[in-house]
Amino acid sequence: MTGPLTRLGARLDTWGGTEKMERFRTGWPATATPQVRFHRTAKVQYRYLEAGRGPTIVFTCDPPMTIEVYGPLVEAFSAHFRVIVVELPAMGFSATMADYAFGFRETNDDLAAFLRDVAGTGSIFAFSCAASLAALDIAGRMPELASHLALIQAGGTEAFAIWKAGRDPKGILARPIVGQLVMARMAPKRMPQWYGLSVGRKQQIPHFCACAERSFQHGAMWSLASAYQIYMHHQDELPRPPQSILSIWGAADRSHPASNDHSLARLYEDVQTVTFVDLGHTPELEAPDLVLQAILDFAGTP
Repeated sequence: MTGPLTRLGARLDTWGGTEKMERFRTGWPATATPQVRFHRTAKVQYRYLEAGRGPTIVFTCDPPMTIEVYGPLVEAFSAHFRVIVVELPAMGFSATMADYAFGFRETNDDLAAFLRDVAGTGSIFAFSCAASLAALDIAGRMPELASHLALIQAGGTEAFAIWKAGRDPKGILARPIVGQLVMARMAPKRMPQWYGLSVGRKQQIPHFCACAERSFQHGAMWSLASAYQIYMHHQDELPRPPQSILSIWGAADRSHPASNDHSLARLYEDVQTVTFVDLGHTPELEAPDLVLQAILDFAGTP
């Protein structure tokens, strides 16, 4: 259970959700990138992109990334897959209803509704960072939705507790209301620092920063404090889902402790691993061709 201050803090990140939904559907987020669409569930209006034909693969945007930086990935993967890239609840331009509270099962169940409606059954989940927890949970409880898990910078709940402590050593983001207010004020300033830590191929940082800055100017969300306080407060390790698991790791990511690399392989049996030494937190964006080949080899897709 979350306390009243935590719930109030989360409301700061979901305030005006209905108005945001309308503004995002009719404004810049609807036209900035070709093939962008919106889908409403009970809690969220998801912004997503769909392209290509073949087996379905679903990528989750890892904020402050939005769909706008996924062009090269979509081009590479759509030659082999039906590609779906989705922005997570209260992140990017996926606005939420006021009663969305960032709960672990609440979030995962709503994301599963999106997957069922849009992706259908049997997709490859290529979820990134903390969204890998959603992939593991959804794939375990609703196995028909996923054929394979190709998880990027992923870990279990213990690994993310370590990551969270490292990224918020003073506990500012963990403080209800204070964390949300600080994040709202500091998000654009925090972004270059985040990319400096997380990106392996440094020449790509100006492009990532420019895309994120433009998205922030048009109202993109980065509700990291609420995710820290509520979603990532989940402490029990998840049972191993039945699907084959590939752990993809960018070793040049300085936002994760080196001890977290491929922690899924220590947590579960029979996890395949691929390491890219010179890539960072989002290897699928830094070198989509390399990640594509790894996933093709893993999934046995021609």
